[in-house]
This record gives sequence, C-alpha cells and structure tokens, in this order.
Amino acid sequence: MSELIRLVAETAHHWELLEGQDGTVLYSSPSCLELTGFPPGHFQGRADALERVAHPACRALAQAFTREMRAAPQDTRRSLELRIQTADSGARWVSCDARLVAGPGGAKCLRSTLRDISRRKALDLEMERARLADPLTRLYNREFCLECIKHLLDKGPLAEDFAVVALDIDRLKKVNETLGPTFGDDLVRTAAERIAASVTPPDVACRLSGDGFAVILQGKNPRQTMTFVRGVQALLDKPFNLRGHEVNVTPSAGVLLSPALYDRPEDLLRNVGIALRRARESRHNRCKVFHSRLFVDASRQHEIEIDLHAGLRCGQFFLVYQPIVCLETNTVTSIEALLRWNHPRHGLMQPVEFLPVAEATDFIVPLGEWVLGQACQDMVETLVQRSDMGAVSMSVNISARQLAHHSICNTVARVLRQSGLPPENLKLEITETVAMENPALTAQRLHAIKALGVKISIDDFGTGYSSLASLQNFPIDTLKVDKSFVGMMDSSTEQRKIVRTIIALAHSLNLEVVAEGIEQQEQWSMLKMLDCQSGQGFLFSHPVDAQAMRAFICKERPAVRQ
Repeated sequence: MSELIRLVAETAHHWELLEGQDGTVLYSSPSCLELTGFPPGHFQGRADALERVAHPACRALAQAFTREMRAAPQDTRRSLELRIQTADSGARWVSCDARLVAGPGGAKCLRSTLRDISRRKALDLEMERARLADPLTRLYNREFCLECIKHLLDKGPLAEDFAVVALDIDRLKKVNETLGPTFGDDLVRTAAERIAASVTPPDVACRLSGDGFAVILQGKNPRQTMTFVRGVQALLDKPFNLRGHEVNVTPSAGVLLSPALYDRPEDLLRNVGIALRRARESRHNRCKVFHSRLFVDASRQHEIEIDLHAGLRCGQFFLVYQPIVCLETNTVTSIEALLRWNHPRHGLMQPVEFLPVAEATDFIVPLGEWVLGQACQDMVETLVQRSDMGAVSMSVNISARQLAHHSICNTVARVLRQSGLPPENLKLEITETVAMENPALTAQRLHAIKALGVKISIDDFGTGYSSLASLQNFPIDTLKVDKSFVGMMDSSTEQRKIVRTIIALAHSLNLEVVAEGIEQQEQWSMLKMLDCQSGQGFLFSHPVDAQAMRAFICKERPAVRQ
C-alpha cells in the first residue's frame, strides 16, 4: 500500500511536501522541479522548504504560517496563497493547502500540497487593475484614490508629509455641447496626459469625475506642493488641439495639506473639493488651500440651499423698495425692488448672504419669478392709489442664470399679464458683468424682452469693461453708475472723471443715467452739475416696505439747494 501511495504522490501534478515537527523535509515529490525549478534533492533533509522558496516580500508570511501550523492540534487544516521565487529568479504564485497529520511513530508531520495559481493571479491582477483604472484616461479612478488616501491616513503620526490636489477644467461642458462628446473625451484624455506627465512616483494621479482629477503627493512640503500646482496649471493653460479645433481651458485647483486628521478618506476628499469650488468661484486666484473656515462656509451654504425652498414655500421672503429720484426736481421717477429673507434661525438675511447660493443652483429661477410677480403686483397697487404716477417704473434685478434661461421672455410676459401692470411701467436691470458674460445671448434675450414694451437698465456700470460697440448692441434705456465711483467723487479727481465719462457716454447714446449710492448732499450737487438725471441712495431713502414707499412717493420734497 505504501508503494501505491508513493506512486500517486510522485506522479501528481502538484508539489507534495511532508515535513517533520522540526521543519525538516521528509519527502518532496518530483513536481517541485516543474513548479520551482529545484529538484527534490534540493529540499530533502533540509528545514523550512516553504520559507526557502518564498519571495522575499512573502518570506515573513510563510514563516508565520508554518510556525502556527506546527503549534496547532493534529488534523488542523489551513490554506495560504504565496508568491515564490523560482530557481531562475522568476516568480510564481502558489496555493498551499496544509494539514497536520500523524507521521512515522505517531509524530506530528506537516503535509502540504502546492498548486500553481499564477495564471489565476494574473487574471485577478488584471481585473483589479481594471477595477481601479479609469477606462477613458487609464489614470487611477476614484476608488483607488480613496484607498490610497486611507492608506496614508492609517499611518497616523508616522505618515510622511502628503498633500491632495484636486483639479478641474472649465470647458468640458461647452466642448460637449458645441463640438460633441467625442471631442469632450479628447479634451479629458489630453488633460489627463498632461497631468500624468507632471507626476512622478510615489505620487499618483487619478480621475474623479468628468472633468475632475486628483493628485496625491507624498513627501512634499507646502512650498513644493504649491510649485507642483503652478506647474500643472501652466501645462493645462496651454491650448488644446482637438482634431483641428483649438480650445483653451481655465484649470482650478484645491489643495489639502497634511497633517490631515480624518477618520474617513471621503471626508478628506470632500474638503479638498470645497477648496476647489472656492477656487472656481474666484476670478483672481484659481488655487485655494483648504482650511476649517472653508468647511464652515460650505456647511452654511449647504444649509441655505436646503432652506431656500422652504423659505419660498413658507412666505419667508419679502421685498423692500428704494426710490430713484430726479436730481433736478427731487421727484420719484422709478422704484427698485430689493429682496430680503426673514430666516427662521438666522433672522434678517441680506441678498449677499443667499443670492450667490441661489444663483449657483436653478433655484434662482423660481425665486426670481416670485420677485418679479410680487414687485409688479405692488406696483399695480401703487398706481391704483396714485394715478398721477403713471410714468414711474418698477425696477427688478435679473440674474445671469435667469437671463440665460430659455423661458425668461415668456415668464416676463406672463407676469405682466397676470398682474395687469403696463409693460412701460416695468424696468429690468442686469449688471454689466452679467451682460458681458455672453454678449450675443444677452442681446438676443434683451431684444425679445424689449419687444414686450419693457424697459432695460444696465446696473453697476463701469465695473464690467464693456465696449461702446457692445452697448450699442443692447436695447437699453438706462445706465446706472456704480456706487463705488459715486462714493469717492468728493475725494478723488479720478473717480469724478470716471463718473463724468459715463454720464457723457450715456447722453451720447440717448440713455438715461442713474447714479447709485448717493449719501451726501455734496454728491447730489456734483452729479447734478455733471448733468446726471436721476439718483438713488440713503440721502433720499433707505429701502422701505411697500406702504412706506407709497408714503414717500406722496410726500412733497424740496428740490436740491444750489
């Protein structure tokens, strides 16, 4: 029977190994030659065969495995997958199925069966690479990015300096819309190649989303990190040639520097994303380093975004009005509607606190429609009480997202129809900056609105660097001089020159000109001398509710003293 057992063992395709209690090899089947490149005699009578063939990276694992098996009770079975080093310095993967058995004289022996699993391991490795690779760019994907960050966080205080840099490019959506998604893929691939070219091991580059990338930098101090950011932004600043179409992008970057005390890599990636979004919002600094204040601001913005819907539904928003007066006669020529929010927890909130959040989402569209409807309704009630104020118009501000929305013209027409306000008593205001974001679209939208009989005003004029040619393309009725110029007229000759130039430009185009932010009698006098027709500011009235606004209209006021 023993001869039969030996025959089976020596003709088996797998390597059969029997070791004594002290680790000495009692038997090694001939298949070890095919698997390891070493003949049975290389192992026979020698100790610790598994450790001898284990790859250096796996040697400690093999040693621990055999030590635990020898100390275990008889008939214990365990398995191990191990990388081994062959006689020709090659490498293979084997599975080792081990069992403690009774040997000669009843002594415990360790019997092991080793099978070649290199092909399966190669397939597993390829599948793992596919799992962790972005199919479009071949960079690592978000999952790998999170695993890499977790590995660094797990080191705790022992981790060397590291940084996570989030990057994005700003033209992907535009390229997809104008040239098509194939060109968009080309843009992403080329951007990935440039980012990868700037990265050297052990640093890694990953693609997180459509136009979003991350680079994990290791062993770099803050100065070296910022040098890297400037370098990769310079690479992305260069024009992209997409099959003959030249495209320029604006790369933004968010940076998070260690030490990073986080329990979850997702939290770290979230915070570097907050810094990235803040960089995108900035016109002058396209790189932001994360700090705790950014998280507080982002949390508050998220809270506001959620509360906006409830605020509109529950009637928490309300309008106040500031009159615009004729500087010659001190009579009201127009009224500007201004939005306020009576927040249940934060109290009275000014537009600067919540409008940027609303503008960043589509919520500005329904909110703006409510403002327009409420302002028109209040104006109708004012005209009913004062039929002699038929020439007074209601000015309502329109945001960039509202203007770009395809339904803006239909919305204005519907609100006029529902409120009964004559079109000539409505004036829509857009800032110069908004007007110049997309001059062609602005002109198209404004001409459609103008055809309804509504007046158009350019607000904050002087801050958006528009050209005379651009102004002539817009069907506008009024230019409003930005309050930053008016506020410094009495102390700066340069500011007075700017105001004089704007007024002269408005007159040359047969436009009404309104000066904002008048707070002092001297400013009123200067503007009147410069032939500015109208103005608004605290000197005349603070923003007030509809009832107080009507009382202000009815009140007789003396003209300015000369």
